[in-house]
Amino acid sequence: MAKKYQDMDIAEKIEVKKRKIKKLFKELPSDKAQFADGLIAQFAVTSVTLERLADEINSGDLIEDFVQGSQSLRRESPALKSYNTTIKSFTALSKSLLDLLPEKAQKQAGNELMGFITQPKAAGKP
Repeated sequence: MAKKYQDMDIAEKIEVKKRKIKKLFKELPSDKAQFADGLIAQFAVTSVTLERLADEINSGDLIEDFVQGSQSLRRESPALKSYNTTIKSFTALSKSLLDLLPEKAQKQAGNELMGFITQPKAAGKP
């Protein structure tokens, strides 16, 4: 029986995502495919990172107390700050990947790539 996605370690989750994303780009010409491989690897890492950050954000506070010397301050959670930065990378990677596809294939692939962020737990399903 296959391991459930939520029971996989980080490296396994990244590999699952890479395999799934590669299917969307299997028809690329070899010159574009080589470039796509690097983007796909980064996209997989970024999407798993977003899942981890979302879990941390959802289990903690968005604003936290922070003590620096004698001052007590409130600040945005470091996880939320990282999430916001990582989502920008995710968006840029998505656009770069989609730009490699012919225009007619971009919408379907775009919907599937966005599924990685809107339905991340489904990434491990066949």
